[in-house]
Amino acid sequence: MPKPKLSPVFDLDAAMPAMVSALQTRWILKKSELKAFKVPAGLQEQVLDQLVVKGFEAIKGGVRMSLQLQLEALLHERTVLSGSLGKHLKGGSPKEYKALLNDLAKEGSIHLLVRGKAEAVTGGATPVLSQEEMRALGQLAVSIQKALKGKPMPRTLLQEDIRELLLDLVKPTATVVAGAAEGPDPPLLPGLVDRLVSAAQRFLKPNLGLCFVPDLVLALLPEQSLSRIHAALLQAVRERRIELRPEAGMNRLSPLELALCPEGLQATRLSWARPLETKS
Repeated sequence: MPKPKLSPVFDLDAAMPAMVSALQTRWILKKSELKAFKVPAGLQEQVLDQLVVKGFEAIKGGVRMSLQLQLEALLHERTVLSGSLGKHLKGGSPKEYKALLNDLAKEGSIHLLVRGKAEAVTGGATPVLSQEEMRALGQLAVSIQKALKGKPMPRTLLQEDIRELLLDLVKPTATVVAGAAEGPDPPLLPGLVDRLVSAAQRFLKPNLGLCFVPDLVLALLPEQSLSRIHAALLQAVRERRIELRPEAGMNRLSPLELALCPEGLQATRLSWARPLETKS
């Protein structure tokens, strides 16, 4: 008579790391999937309980990584998450997703966005518009609608007014600008002086014959370092293509504007530029 086969002894401690790794990758582990880890049917509930002890959350028919950790992992990989959370997170309900977004938004861990017709989520450290800035844009929208409806002749808006408003909304803080100025001066990139002179001509205030240096620097700052832009300004002066003038009174400049202007003689700030070339 053949001897009955003995069932292998299941070693929970040895199998647990593989299941934890699977949860960290897939974010959800169903009871039916435990067979792949050689978990006997009689021990599956015990295994799920042990996973909950390790910090995972119990759901119907399995366990999941917490919804907050899932969302944080996604926002670490991409800046903006568009569409319903149900398309991205696993093991939750619409009610849970809504509560999660409300709680995290209240504590400032995330921002809820509107992008066209879709709603989206981004991390709390992502630069977004404040309520005051959105109200300013709302007034701009009102002005645009008023201009479009102008009768009997259509109206329009000055490009300079719109440019100043939009630059003010996206300008970096004085702290960020000061940080960008740290470190050794990088070498000038080919063509940067030409671009700077062209921008100075474009931002020229006709009534003054000058352009405001902070506006000029902000236009180039997203793609060039502050030290490189200042170096290009001084090079343009040496080439007699731009004339830099100091601010009449230091108190007229904000902390951000002071940081954006290169330093002149006797700790003055060179806040105005006059192009010495005419537009080609």
